[in-house]
Amino acid sequence: MRKIRDNLYIAKVHVKNADELIPKLGGDFQIVYTECWEAAAFAALLAIRSFERGRNHARTLSGELLLRLAGTLQIKDAIAQHGVRNGENYLIVFGNRSRMEAIIRELGLKELPMDDCDKEKVKTFFEKAALVEVL
Repeated sequence: MRKIRDNLYIAKVHVKNADELIPKLGGDFQIVYTECWEAAAFAALLAIRSFERGRNHARTLSGELLLRLAGTLQIKDAIAQHGVRNGENYLIVFGNRSRMEAIIRELGLKELPMDDCDKEKVKTFFEKAALVEVL
């Protein structure tokens, strides 16, 4: 688990049954499938900023996170690309550490070690997430 900033945490988790989790997603947390934790964290920061500036396209932070991560304004496409899947995913919590720990427990997730991605790979994810700003 890593603290990205006050009230923003990310953890790599193993999901056993994504279909069971889908109805529980949203609000103050999201679970996304992506190669690099850095991409999910950057998309979350952009989502927060978009709400602060009134430039959000989704109604919730968790929805905006998906749009930013996918680099699209179509939520259906964003979910198809980065929605929760069985296996390794990233849990992003717009809250404090205790909220993160509670969600992991409540959803029965197993936390996994997080490794950094190659800087060039991360750069392409950052560029993709920033595209939503100009769309």
